[in-house]
Amino acid sequence: MKRFLSCAVLSIALGILPLDALADVVFHDDVVISGREIALKAETKGTFLLSGGEIVEFFVDGKPVGKSLSGGDGVAFKRFVPSKEGLYKIRVRSGKASDSGVLLALKKKSRVVCIEVEGGLSEGMFFEKVHPGSAKAVRAICKRYPVVFLQTGLAGVRALKSWLKKNDFPELPVLAWKGGEVFREIHQGGLVIKAVIGRPDVVNSARPYKALAFSFHPLENGESVDDWEEIEKRLK
Repeated sequence: MKRFLSCAVLSIALGILPLDALADVVFHDDVVISGREIALKAETKGTFLLSGGEIVEFFVDGKPVGKSLSGGDGVAFKRFVPSKEGLYKIRVRSGKASDSGVLLALKKKSRVVCIEVEGGLSEGMFFEKVHPGSAKAVRAICKRYPVVFLQTGLAGVRALKSWLKKNDFPELPVLAWKGGEVFREIHQGGLVIKAVIGRPDVVNSARPYKALAFSFHPLENGESVDDWEEIEKRLK
């Protein structure tokens, strides 16, 4: 990391790398209740750290919905009301940087299936191989329940989404697991956690919400499965 910073600083000093070359803006996917006012969230980043005082433009399904100024923590919010259920495509822009993501709006008490990318869709934490049958099963489950993906590893969200798209997974919200905090947020938001699929520590963190638990590893509380076909059958 120190070597990267030193090289970047030297490149900027020599004029090889423009000051804004490493500036960025990042949109955070979300799952919410339709008809309620929510806050779209984006982060602005400077050359190395989060950067406040940056103007962020928000677009929903290609239409501008307004601008917001990021605070000292680099976070910008924009109020928005998803009037109907469904998947909204969001884009944010700050200066020359832009990012895109999705907002999933559901009716209150919808039952949501949460799937860990690293421990459910990929065989291994480094995305060496797609778990057999996972893309097909996820698409089938999406026809019955809303689905969100969970990010638990060190891979950035953009890299994760690129991997998901490359391997034919549907475009869905990717939420940070945060040691299980995501389940509390989903529950307090008015939704029901139907099932969690992933490594034991991930599914166990959802135990307070009485969700079905599936893992390809041994589980004390939940079901250990051999393949995605078993999970698909259980979630019919």
